[in-house]
Amino acid sequence: MTNKTNNLSKILTPSVLAVLFMVLSGIFATSMHCLIRFATEENHPFEVAFFRTIFVLLIFLPFVVKNGFKTLKPNNVKLQSYRAIIGSVAMLCMFYGLSITELAKATALMFTVPIFATILAIIFLKEVVGIRRWSAMLIGFFGALIVLRPDIELGFGPLLILCGSLMWSSSVLMAKKLTQTDSTLSITFWQAAGLIPATFILATQVWQWPNLDQLIMFLLIAIAGTLTHWFLNEALKRAEISALLPLDYLRLIWSVSLGLIFFNEIPPAGLWFGAALILGASTYIGVRQAKKKKDELNTNTNISI
Repeated sequence: MTNKTNNLSKILTPSVLAVLFMVLSGIFATSMHCLIRFATEENHPFEVAFFRTIFVLLIFLPFVVKNGFKTLKPNNVKLQSYRAIIGSVAMLCMFYGLSITELAKATALMFTVPIFATILAIIFLKEVVGIRRWSAMLIGFFGALIVLRPDIELGFGPLLILCGSLMWSSSVLMAKKLTQTDSTLSITFWQAAGLIPATFILATQVWQWPNLDQLIMFLLIAIAGTLTHWFLNEALKRAEISALLPLDYLRLIWSVSLGLIFFNEIPPAGLWFGAALILGASTYIGVRQAKKKKDELNTNTNISI
C-alpha cells in the first residue's frame, strides 16, 4: 500500500497536478457556459445571473461559518465596491451574450481578457509596454475582428461578450490590487455578494418563478462556476501562469464539441484562424508578463544581497 502511495505521489507531481487542475478548470468553465445556454432557453439571462449569485453564496456559507465572519471583513471597502459594480456589468453582459451567441465564438472572444487587462494596466497602472507586446495586442485585436466578422454580421451577442471581457479584465486588476489588503475568502465572498443588488433589480423586471428543474439547473451553474475558479486557483499555486495559459485554450475544443453535440453549431473556418491569432497573442502577453516579473524578482534579490 505504501509503495502504491509513493508511486502515485511520484506521478502526480505539482506540475502534473497543475496541468490536471487547469484542464478541469477549462472543462467546468465550458460546462457552465453550456448550462447557461440551456437555462436561458426558458429563463431570462438576468434571472439566471441572480440565482447563480445566490447559490454561490450558499456554497461558500459552510466555509464562512467554519472560519468565522471576521475573515470576511473588507479592508478596502471602496475598491471592493467598485469591483462589485464592474463585476455586475461583466456578469450580466456575459450571461446575456452567452444566451444568443454560439459557444465556440463566445469562448474565442473571452480569450481577449489578457489583451484588455494589458491595455488597462497601461492606462491605469502606468505600466510600460514594449513594441513586442503592443504587436501582440494588435494581432489579438485583428483576431477578434475575424471572429466577429463585422463585414458580414456584427451581432449583439458577440459585442456583449467583448464588453463583458473588458469589464472582467478591470475586475481582475482590482482583485490583484485587493490581494494586498484583503483575504482571498473576503474577495471571493464580497464579489459574489456585490453582484446581488444589480442582478436582483434587473431580474425583478423579467421575473418568473422557476420550477424545481430550473432551480437545479441554476445550482449546477453555480457549482460549475465555483469549481472553475477553485481548480484554476489550485493550478496557479503549483505552476507559473505562462505555463498554464496555453492549456486554458483547450476550452475552445470543449466549447466546439458541446456546441456541436447539444446545439448543432458548426463553427466557420474563419473562427479557427481568428481564435488562433487571439490565443497566440494572449499566450505571448502572458509569457512576457511572467518573464518581466521574474526579472524584477531577480533584480530585487540581487539588490538585497
